[in-house]
Amino acid sequence: MTATAVLACISITCLAAVPQAAVTAGPDTPGYGDRADVDNLAQFGFTEREYAISGLARKFKGVGTLGSDGKWAASVVSSNTPYNTMMIVRRPTDPARFNGVVIVEWLNVSTGYPLDVDWGMAHEAILREGYAYVGVNVQKVGVQGVQKLTAYGSRYAAGSIPDDDISYDILSQTAQALRDQSHLILGGLKPQKLIATGHSQSAMRLITYANAIQPLDKVFDGLFIHGRTSSGAKLASSDSMPLNTAIRSDTNVPVFLLQSEMDVALQPGTSRQVDTDLIRHWEVAGSAHADQYLLDSIGKVSTREVGWTPPECGSPYNAMPFYEVEIAAFDHLKNWMTTGIAPPTAPRLQRDWLGGIKKDANGNAIGGLRLPEIDVPIARYGHVNFTTGSLAFLDLFACVAGGNTNYFTASKLQSLYPTHEDYVNKYKAAADAALAKGYIRPVEHANSLKRAQAAAVPQ
Repeated sequence: MTATAVLACISITCLAAVPQAAVTAGPDTPGYGDRADVDNLAQFGFTEREYAISGLARKFKGVGTLGSDGKWAASVVSSNTPYNTMMIVRRPTDPARFNGVVIVEWLNVSTGYPLDVDWGMAHEAILREGYAYVGVNVQKVGVQGVQKLTAYGSRYAAGSIPDDDISYDILSQTAQALRDQSHLILGGLKPQKLIATGHSQSAMRLITYANAIQPLDKVFDGLFIHGRTSSGAKLASSDSMPLNTAIRSDTNVPVFLLQSEMDVALQPGTSRQVDTDLIRHWEVAGSAHADQYLLDSIGKVSTREVGWTPPECGSPYNAMPFYEVEIAAFDHLKNWMTTGIAPPTAPRLQRDWLGGIKKDANGNAIGGLRLPEIDVPIARYGHVNFTTGSLAFLDLFACVAGGNTNYFTASKLQSLYPTHEDYVNKYKAAADAALAKGYIRPVEHANSLKRAQAAAVPQ
C-alpha cells in the first residue's frame, strides 16, 4: 500500500465505511404494522411491503469526554455482530409521484412494540406530497415484541438484535441499502435525499446519532428529532453522558428539533438549544408528547396487533393539532436540504422565575410557536392526565403522554366570542398569521378554517 493510500485510510470516512446489508422482500401478505387499509394507501397511489434486513453490525464507544456541546467523537470497537430485523416500506406506486425524499423512521419501542409515530403524525403529507417512507425496527425489544404476536406464526422467528449497541449501525446500514439497493427496496425509485426521524426514546437515540455517528457515516441528508430528552442515549454501556446535550453546532446536515410544550416543560434543558444556520428548534404552545391525533392513529394499529383499547383518562387527550406543525416542519426540512433555504425561527415558550411555563388568564402557555387553537382558544390545553381505571403500562402511557384538553364552559365561550362569526373571524386571523410565518401548510390552513366553521362556538 502506498503512503498516500495509508494516509487516506486513516481518515474517518475510511475507518467508518458503512457495511453492506442484505435485504430481502418479505411475504406478499400483510405483516406487523400494516397500514394499507388503515390509511387507504391504494387510494393515494401508495404501496406497502415488508423487507428483512440483515448483516454484521458495528458497535461504537465514545472517545474522550462526551460534553454537553454534542461535539462527540466515536470509535468502532467491533464490526461483527450479526442481526436480522424488519423494515416497512411505503412508497408511491407511480415514480412520477415520488418527490425524491425518503423518510427513514427509527421505530419507537417504548411500549414493547415498534410504533411508527412520525408516520402517524405526518402521513397525510407523506401521502399527498409523494415522499417514500421506511420504518425500521432497530432495537432489541422491538424484535422481541413482534415475535410475541401469535397471529404471524413463525414469520419473525429469525429476527435477532442481541443488544441496542448496534442500533446506530443498523440505521446507517438501512440508509446505505436505500441508496445501493433502491431497485429492490423502493421499486426502482431513486432517492435524492434521506431524512432520519424519530420520536421520544427514538429521538433520544437520534441525538447520539446526530452528534457521534452522522459525522462519521454521512449517510443522511437531514435529521428530524421529535420529542427529544435533555441528553442522548449511550453509545456503549461504559460511556458517561452529560445531563444536558446540545446538537453539535458543526453538524454537517440540517437538523430540525420539534418539541411539544410537554417536552420542554418536563425536560427544560432542551430549550437551551441554539438555532444556527443548520439547526432549528421549535416549541409548540399547548401541545402534548402524544396527543389525540397521534393516539388515534397508533390505536388503529395497536388495537389490531395487541388488542389494545384506549383507556379511560381523567380528561380528554390533548387536542392541539400538533401534527400540522410537524407537516410544515418536514416540508421546511425538505426545502432546506434541496435548496439551502433555512426554515423560519420560532419564539421559545416563556418561563417564570421558577423555570415553569408561563400561563395566560385562560391557563394556556405564553410564547412559543402558536397555532390558532392557542391564540383563539376554546379550551385549556395541558399535559397533566392519568387513567381513571386500568394501571396497565400501555394505558398509563397513553393517558400521561396524551396530555389533556379542558373545554371552556358555554358561558366562558359566550364571553370570549359573542357570535360564531366573531369566533371564525378571530380564528381566521390567527390561522392566516400561522400560515404567513410558515408554521402550517396551505392544506392544513384550509382544513383548520373548516374546523372553525363547523365548531359549535359559542354554544
